Amino acid sequence: MNASATLRGDVNGDGVFSAADIVAFSKYILGSRDVPKYPDAGDMYADNVLNVYDVIVMRMELIKAPETNIIRVTNTEELKAALANAKAGDEIVLAEGEYIYSGSTPKGRTFTGEAEGTETAPIILRSENPDNPSIISGTTLEHHYALTILGDWWELRDLKITNASKGIIVDNSNYTKIINCEVYNIGTEGIHLRDNSSYCLVESCNIHDTGVTTPKYGEGIYVGSSKSTTEYGYKCDYNIIRNCQIGPNVGAEHIDVKEYTTGTLIEYCTFDGKGMKGENYADSFVDLKGNDCILRYCIGYRNGEANINRAFEMNKLDEGWGQNAFIYSNKAYMDTPTNSKGKKMVFLNSWDCTETVWDNWIAYEDGELVSCDNEEDQWTYYNCNGLTYGDSSMEENLPR
Repeated sequence: MNASATLRGDVNGDGVFSAADIVAFSKYILGSRDVPKYPDAGDMYADNVLNVYDVIVMRMELIKAPETNIIRVTNTEELKAALANAKAGDEIVLAEGEYIYSGSTPKGRTFTGEAEGTETAPIILRSENPDNPSIISGTTLEHHYALTILGDWWELRDLKITNASKGIIVDNSNYTKIINCEVYNIGTEGIHLRDNSSYCLVESCNIHDTGVTTPKYGEGIYVGSSKSTTEYGYKCDYNIIRNCQIGPNVGAEHIDVKEYTTGTLIEYCTFDGKGMKGENYADSFVDLKGNDCILRYCIGYRNGEANINRAFEMNKLDEGWGQNAFIYSNKAYMDTPTNSKGKKMVFLNSWDCTETVWDNWIAYEDGELVSCDNEEDQWTYYNCNGLTYGDSSMEENLPR
C-alpha cells in the first residue's frame, strides 16, 4: 500500500487519524502480532523506518489537529448552504431522510462541494445514522449530477445517491474518499473520478442500476476521460477502488479505467454481470486502458448475462497506453465456455497491451474453478499477445 494514497497516520484504515491509530501503531512497533491495516501510514517521521520517533510525531500531530466543526443538516436548503459555506475541518451530518435538489443547476450540477479540505482537516459529508442512510437525490435521470466534489480532501460516508443522470462526480479533486455509499437508479455512470482527480479512494460502495437511460455510458465506476473528450484533464492517477459491490443492472462495464491514467488499484471487489446491455463495446466486468493498473482479489459473476463475452480486458487506445498491468488472484464465474460470439469465454482479452498474471481462476457451466495459469493453456484463458506469467513473490515489489 502506498501511504500517500491513505490518510497520514491512519494506520487502522478507518479514514480518521485518531488516538486509536497511536495505540495500534505503538503496539505494532513493540512487537504485537496484531498488524494494523496500513502500518506504513505511521511513518510520520518520514525516514522509511517505523519506530518510536513516529509515535512522538503522531502524538504531536494529534495534539495540534484542528477541532472538527459539526454542522447538522435536516433539509435540502440547509444542505445546500452547508456545502456552499464549507471549510476545512467541517463535518456535515445529515439527519435521516431524503434531500431532493431544487433550484438552479450551474453546469449541470445539483448538490456541490467546492471548498478545499486538508490532510489533517478533511471536509466530511455523512449520514447521521449509517444504518438508515440519508438519500441525496437529483431531479431527473436524464439530466444533472446528484453530487459533485470540486475540492481536495473530502470524505463522503454512509450516503445513498440516486435519481440523476450521473451519481457522484469528482472533478479536479485529490485525496477525496467515497466510503460505504450506495449509488443507484442513475441515467449514466454511477461514480466518475474525472478532470485531474488523483489519490482518491472508493471503498465499500454498492453501485447498481446505472445506465438506466443511456446504457452505453452506464459504467459503475469510471476513472479518467476518453481521448475523444477534450474538456477535462486526463491525469487521474493512483486512485483506489476497494471492496465494492458493483451490479446488477450496470449498463456498461462495472469499472472502466481510461487511457492516460496511471496506477489505478482495483481490489476485493465483486461484480454481478446481470443486466449489462453490451452497447459501445461494453462486454466485460473491467476494462483497463491506463498504465500500471493492478487488478487483484476480485470476483466476477456473469450470472447468465449473454452480453458479457469475457471476464476482463485491456485495450490500447493510444500509443504507450494500456501497458504494465498486474492481474492476479481473481476469480470469474462465467457460466459457459463459449460466448455469444461463438468464441472461447476467456478470462482476459488483451491485444498489444502488456500484463503480468498469476493465480487467476475461471469457472464455466459446472461452477468448478480451474486455474488459468498453465502456460501451455494460455490461449484457452488469456487471449493476449503481451502476456507474462508471474508469481506471488512479485506482489511485495509492486508500488502498493
